[in-house]
Amino acid sequence: MTAEFAAGLIRSSVRPLASAIAVRLEDEVPEILRALPESFADARDDVLVRLQHLAAALEFDRPELIEHAVRWYAIALHHRGVPSDYLAATLGVTRGVIQDELPADAVPFVLRHLDAAERPLASGDFEVASHLDLEQPHGRTAANFLLATLEGRGDDAAALVRQELDAGLSVADLHDHVLVPVQRETGRMWLMGEIHVADEHFSSQVVDRVLWVAQDRIPPVPVDAPAVLAMGVAGDTHGFGLRMIAQRLQADGLRVHNLGPDMPASDLSYSLHERFDLVAISATMALHLNAMRRAVAQVRRLLGGVPILLGGRPFEIAPGLHEAFGAEAAATDGTSASAAAKRLIRR
Repeated sequence: MTAEFAAGLIRSSVRPLASAIAVRLEDEVPEILRALPESFADARDDVLVRLQHLAAALEFDRPELIEHAVRWYAIALHHRGVPSDYLAATLGVTRGVIQDELPADAVPFVLRHLDAAERPLASGDFEVASHLDLEQPHGRTAANFLLATLEGRGDDAAALVRQELDAGLSVADLHDHVLVPVQRETGRMWLMGEIHVADEHFSSQVVDRVLWVAQDRIPPVPVDAPAVLAMGVAGDTHGFGLRMIAQRLQADGLRVHNLGPDMPASDLSYSLHERFDLVAISATMALHLNAMRRAVAQVRRLLGGVPILLGGRPFEIAPGLHEAFGAEAAATDGTSASAAAKRLIRR
């Protein structure tokens, strides 16, 4: 028995397990369920997502992945009026259901990950520091850009970026010091209930707009330059990080064939029209790692020994995670992606 096998058991029975946990919550802590806000999701659906996070962490035996996910949920729920003991109750009931329903030799693997999941609840820390710092390079530009988007002034935000690029701001600095901090700060503000989903979506649309502005500032790449295939895994609809990495690699003089987010691994064979020197694959959340494993396997089948560079938030949370995929390297930002890509292509 392995942690990966335990993950498969949870995935194959995730809906019955979620139902069993929801029923036991109703039996054991009905007062907590009654205190949930009216806008809160059904407890069964909420628990199901947490089980999926648990399976994702178990598949690679990295408890820090479920620990990070629960901390995120704890902050979000705290700032939305969910009772403080709700998460602890669901994790406790999950522990009991797992012990009752899974084979005995699978239980220790799951309990070790549930121990990690409960750690963030003990701290009682539900605050996240701002990702903007006016004293950092281009910090004021980032703050003014975010303010414009939150006030619905998309044209002003785009004009600000054009002005800064005309004044000499590099595409790399635009990514690292403006757009990434803005995206993270927008996410933080939504997480803590300071803005609504509509505000976050509008800001994202403006970021998408200025990424096209940045694209026009990247010089053409020679036709004989090393080629990179970039893609996001199936089910992952987040494409900004992937686009920024693609732009950074293009700025480094590499030809990038970007398939965008949510690329089914089964369709990869139809996209391989040329020889590639590197494949870059992104996964935004731990929930996408199972799809990433399938994508890596398909790339290996189709392209043999071409080096693979993985990226996304999970690789920042769990350093060295790329080794579980058999990939050559992982990147957590534009700078590390650029350095890793150059190294792998030279090799």
